[in-house]
Amino acid sequence: MDSNIKEKTVNGVIWSSIDRFSVQIVSLVVQIIIARILTPNDFGVIGMLTIFIAIAQTFVDSGFSNALIRKENRTETDNCTVFYFNLGVGLVSYLTLFLMAPLVAKFYETPILTNLMRVVSLSVVFSSFSIVQTAILTIRVDFKKQAIASLGSIILSGALGIFFAYHDYGPWALAIQHSSNTLFTAVFLWILEGIY
Repeated sequence: MDSNIKEKTVNGVIWSSIDRFSVQIVSLVVQIIIARILTPNDFGVIGMLTIFIAIAQTFVDSGFSNALIRKENRTETDNCTVFYFNLGVGLVSYLTLFLMAPLVAKFYETPILTNLMRVVSLSVVFSSFSIVQTAILTIRVDFKKQAIASLGSIILSGALGIFFAYHDYGPWALAIQHSSNTLFTAVFLWILEGIY
């Protein structure tokens, strides 16, 4: 039994390292390519929205995924409760950001922010779909599937971002890249978590 735990731990560390480094490298390459196509102003427009998305994301997780990981006798009811709570908070956060978008655009005197914020904020809802799946895979010490999901999503979303940047979509390329990354991550995690 101890050798099985040791083997799972070693595999977990290896796959977690692969996840971190591969995603960072691919993300860096994608950002360099996009930065060569877009202007600093395009990045600045998206940068204005970062704080709002980060705050909303903090509310969506709310620490329940960590509680789920630490709970010893967790049940499917616990998983469902955390999932629906995260989804509910994600939807409320998105609605709040959706309604705030015109105010943010007016504050920054940048009209394009209204629609950009509404698209980028979709990532909050998409990520709420993946929190429980990530926790379940972490509980199983299955970092391989998490690495596959992360790497697959960064490659696909990066390709979308580069495509839209190349076709002169400006800051929309970054908005689409960001939102599609969280969408692809959620989709991959749902698919992979179902495969035992």
